Amino acid sequence: MSMKDIYSDTSFDAIMLKYGLALEMLETELKVMIRNYEYTSKTTPVDHLKSRLKTKESIIKKLHKKGYEINNYNIMNHVHDIIGVRIVCSFLPDVYEIANLIKSNNKLVIKEEKDYIKNPKDSGYVSYHLIVLVPINLDGKEIKIEAEIQIRTMAMDFWASLDHKIRYKFRELPEEVEKEVYNSSLDIRALDEKMYHLNEIAKKYKEEI
Repeated sequence: MSMKDIYSDTSFDAIMLKYGLALEMLETELKVMIRNYEYTSKTTPVDHLKSRLKTKESIIKKLHKKGYEINNYNIMNHVHDIIGVRIVCSFLPDVYEIANLIKSNNKLVIKEEKDYIKNPKDSGYVSYHLIVLVPINLDGKEIKIEAEIQIRTMAMDFWASLDHKIRYKFRELPEEVEKEVYNSSLDIRALDEKMYHLNEIAKKYKEEI
């Protein structure tokens, strides 16, 4: 299937409709779950939540990169992040709290999880990833759609955003830049730890008042 064909293919549009509905379902489920948690725990672990659907260009680019033919079967079976949700938390323990909250949800099926916080990528990237299956009903039938959820702290999100912008400028990152990017990720991890401990100290002072 060519680039021209995929833009005019109604079945591709039907696939994207399914993903759009699944994203709406997932957003609603996550927001309700987080608000309920905030109400019962009296804490606000999540700073903000972002979501997106991959564009047709991005989907085609990813299939090309993986060496797959561009067709609807490969879209649904080999592109696992058409739906992307990013949950940005205040502190490091909040990341695991939210991850556990999602894993305990009886509507979402956990297909895969990767802890890049305990096991960072070689680039220095840190985050917690979940691939979940989101149930939607179409024509009286339930189908499950894949979605990727990234959970990270504000510091991790800051680093990842700038890392992406730096790497975008190069086909291959120069060794000097690669080293400095990695070192900055170590600084970010140290900052996360420091801010968490400062927050714990602040909480003790508040309890004493």
